[in-house]
Amino acid sequence: MVDSPAVPRCRPVTRAAESGHGPLPIWLAALVATSCQAKLDGKDQAVRWDCIAGRALYTNRNAMAVRIEPLGVHLQGGHTVAVSWRPGETKYTVEVYSQSNLLCA
Repeated sequence: MVDSPAVPRCRPVTRAAESGHGPLPIWLAALVATSCQAKLDGKDQAVRWDCIAGRALYTNRNAMAVRIEPLGVHLQGGHTVAVSWRPGETKYTVEVYSQSNLLCA
């Protein structure tokens, strides 16, 4: 199946899959299969997830805020949303980081 610009889709960019370390975790495969969109000025942009350390990450590289659907997350420009599923939990965890949260001293 070929992605069409008219049909935004989640497209995984996973270091684990690219490096041959095995399949995606089931919760991440379900997230990727969901019709995820970053809504900006009434237009939808595809969300590209990056899997790092057991979390799915997406950074808003736009100057303006976007809304990540269907998660309902409002994400400022330059901020990152991290989605994870901890063993034994019954729901996923969503965390939002600003650029200052991501800097190391």
